[in-house]
Amino acid sequence: MVDAHDEVPGNLSESVRRSLVHGRPLWRGVMHRAAVPLVVAGGAALVWQTPSGADRLGAGVFAAGALLMFVASALVHLRRWSIPVWEMLFRFDHAAIFILIAASATPVAVSSLEGRSAQLLLWATWIGAAIGVTLRMLPFHPPRGLMNTLFLSLGWVPIMVAPDLFRALDTSVLVLIVVEGLLYSGGAIMLGVRWPDLSPRVFGYHEVWHALVTAAVAIHFVVVAMIVGAG
Repeated sequence: MVDAHDEVPGNLSESVRRSLVHGRPLWRGVMHRAAVPLVVAGGAALVWQTPSGADRLGAGVFAAGALLMFVASALVHLRRWSIPVWEMLFRFDHAAIFILIAASATPVAVSSLEGRSAQLLLWATWIGAAIGVTLRMLPFHPPRGLMNTLFLSLGWVPIMVAPDLFRALDTSVLVLIVVEGLLYSGGAIMLGVRWPDLSPRVFGYHEVWHALVTAAVAIHFVVVAMIVGAG
């Protein structure tokens, strides 16, 4: 947190500005740092237990995307960085969320869908992720709310192939996918409106977002294991 007599530079992203002005709650980044070794172990087990071929590739893409997202988040929230480093890490953090969304859709498309539906889901999510990453890496600060809107929009792209998913997936898998989608979406909305801010110095609205994302990723590990026949 900046001192009352310090001036915050004008040309800052909203993420860095809030980090400087409001400081970091005690739990900021803790869950995602703890998730990194769990994702390494869980991802390795998932890939190892998945039959070789396209199923294993899809599972590996998801595990890698999840690891990238947690590492990016853990780094940006590890400490108070210099402003240029913080700006770079926040860009990396947001870009990694887009990659996770596309990586999460990959095993679903590869292992559960066929033909045009699989291709549509893969192309739509990865092109959307590429657009999101590119926008975040451009040398300007996006308007407040734009990134969350893009996260939500990309996350619900699988609705385009919903009829095929209903035919291809068991009810239990569909229920889990809906639950994780609601966790992601609810978390993104809460992050956007900055509520509930339970304890700003210990566990704020951003920690609620991290908790919901962590739970959603854990559920998707179960989903992927079920659809690729791991075990």
